[in-house]
Amino acid sequence: MEYFFELLQVSVGNRQKLSHPLDVNEWKKLFDIACKQAIAGICADGIGILPKEQQPPKDIAIRWAMTTIRIENQNRILNRQSVKIQEKFRMAGFRSCILKGQGIAASYYPQPLHRQCGDIDIWLEGGKKKIISYIRSISPNETVSYHHIDYNALKEVPVEIHFFPSYLKNPFLNQRMLSFWHKEANIQMSHYIKLPENAGYITAPTDCLNLIYILAHIKHHYFEEGIGLRQLMDYYYILEKGINNTDKERAVSKLKSLRMIKFAGAVMYVLQKVFGMKDENLLLPPQKKSGKSLLKHIMEAGNFGQYDNNVKQIYKSKTTLSRFIRREYFNLRIFTQYPEEYFSEIYFRIFYYFYRKKWNGK
Repeated sequence: MEYFFELLQVSVGNRQKLSHPLDVNEWKKLFDIACKQAIAGICADGIGILPKEQQPPKDIAIRWAMTTIRIENQNRILNRQSVKIQEKFRMAGFRSCILKGQGIAASYYPQPLHRQCGDIDIWLEGGKKKIISYIRSISPNETVSYHHIDYNALKEVPVEIHFFPSYLKNPFLNQRMLSFWHKEANIQMSHYIKLPENAGYITAPTDCLNLIYILAHIKHHYFEEGIGLRQLMDYYYILEKGINNTDKERAVSKLKSLRMIKFAGAVMYVLQKVFGMKDENLLLPPQKKSGKSLLKHIMEAGNFGQYDNNVKQIYKSKTTLSRFIRREYFNLRIFTQYPEEYFSEIYFRIFYYFYRKKWNGK
């Protein structure tokens, strides 16, 4: 695993080469890990920097290059679609903001097209009822989740329409977070950035909001199913950009009010251990114990927990009760370090059962 971390540190510019050349099997393992973590495109940048004697074998180099080309082409599709979908909603009377993905890549990554993309997440202004009514007038069978509704009307890419960017499962802290999103909406939906290759302009979150939102996104998925290094790399590049002290202080203050400081410290540990982030760029001091637990799960479970058998068993459950039991068994991993999250999760599952019935009838 250390060799993989070394390659990542070369890729982000924190070292010049690996500690020694790797054999064929080691390179195959690195390629598999990079794909599992959805960061093969960024690792390709590191390979291009390595000295000749440390380059991978030709067949692996070709596979890696072909994977990177596919990532670039998919990013071009999502960039075009992001511009189009924002215009579509603008014409329908909704202001919007593209979350994560294309906005993060364009704002922070040295090679934006090499960040592996997924779907389009777009935050709409207007309120849950109005948004659901509009989306279902176009595509009647879309599923509503707590903070978004699916939108599958685009052929090339799935879309999630957010009522708000993220949420917390503690109901009291969640109200604070929802209030924060509401206050920030006007600024975020007026913040334009330029996409690569003259693909156009989109609105995307500011640095300060990303410091809070991306961390909340990482936390949500870590507790829900799992998180991969792609999202941690997003946070690395946000901090590496050089955020001004005012934004950092404001973000830390908000994270304290949302009781996210301990988890933020765990993320800082991963950023140093994996990417070699310097102390002066950290948002907060690293938390070693919780950070090691986070990193262990990241490397075992992969991108969004896709390689975690416990997560797979949750989604294979045939009844609501068995799904609930397996979910709580899975969540025992966080009990000792995040007991508040554990008990909040139980409350949320009960609440969400009735919420889902209200909006989806099932």
